[in-house]
Amino acid sequence: MGIVSGIKLILLFVVLKFDGINSIDTTIWGPGLNPLIVLPARYFYVQYNQNKFNIADFNVLISGKTKNGNTCRIWTNILDRKDASFIVRYKLYEVCYEFNILVKNKKTLKTYWDHFDQGPIYPDECDCSKVSIDTWLSNTKCRTNIEQINNDLNQFKNVNFKTVFGKMAKLYSQHPHSTSVCHYVVKNNLIFRKCYGEYTGFKMFMDNLLLSLNRKVFLPDLEFFVNLGDWPLSSPKEQFPLFSWCGSNYSVDIVMPTYDITESALENMGRVTLDMLSVQGNIEKPWSQKIEKGFWMGRDSSKHRLNLVKLSKKNPDILNASITNFFFYKELKEKYGPGKKPISFFKFFDVCLL
Repeated sequence: MGIVSGIKLILLFVVLKFDGINSIDTTIWGPGLNPLIVLPARYFYVQYNQNKFNIADFNVLISGKTKNGNTCRIWTNILDRKDASFIVRYKLYEVCYEFNILVKNKKTLKTYWDHFDQGPIYPDECDCSKVSIDTWLSNTKCRTNIEQINNDLNQFKNVNFKTVFGKMAKLYSQHPHSTSVCHYVVKNNLIFRKCYGEYTGFKMFMDNLLLSLNRKVFLPDLEFFVNLGDWPLSSPKEQFPLFSWCGSNYSVDIVMPTYDITESALENMGRVTLDMLSVQGNIEKPWSQKIEKGFWMGRDSSKHRLNLVKLSKKNPDILNASITNFFFYKELKEKYGPGKKPISFFKFFDVCLL
């Protein structure tokens, strides 16, 4: 496993799959059914037969006790997906014992899930218990064979970091205003980094991801580089092993989940409310009523975005794209503007294509 597994663990942290239980009228599945899997917010899904039940017919109780026998502090949240299914997510604020997850039908009194664990069950913030990467991946049932990730990593089967480090540091230090890159080293489960460039604030996203994983697993010794910008930097000519939040047909960056997704996973049921689970519980339009049109809004961080707006102006019947704030290309505001007022994130899902 080693370095490759460590890198895949970073990429797969928010991609979980878990088998649950099936009955004639209800299916329950998700990693939150096993409370021993430590996540920022544990969660599972309940799919029911809409002809027989509705969400109000279900009773979900998640409880536990502290070491002193008091009621354990747990926040439980139900998200109605409006498709005869709902998400149950819960967050622990202290170590719990005698932990119970119960899902019952109020009308029939039928029990669909009743799981008891003596504990201890640890909250995400607790640096209490670590397992190997193999064990963590097995417990969470993370997908480990994703074509895009495999293809990106296979470009760099052998990397001479001594040579690559010197070239990258020299190249990116020449453009501190336009490019920012961080060099990470994990050694003996300790995390080190050095960043290059003037604008390095976005390093916090990889920092937080590594620190979260470090509380859960024993990370292997590894070394990698992260691009903090909004556009790919690794060209086929240079072929630097660089992790980025975006890629293209003309670059060889190793694409990872965007910082928005990373933060929404780490801060789920915390200070972030626009996470992937909340979206599923706040969609207003069913698929039959969605607008059949591509939709995009964002700042002017690259010319690709300006080209998208240009394409939208030519084809307004199939694409709605607009710039919200002109910062990099203020002189082109008249051509590609006017700047549009941002809308609610949940409204993005009124369309079929994003």
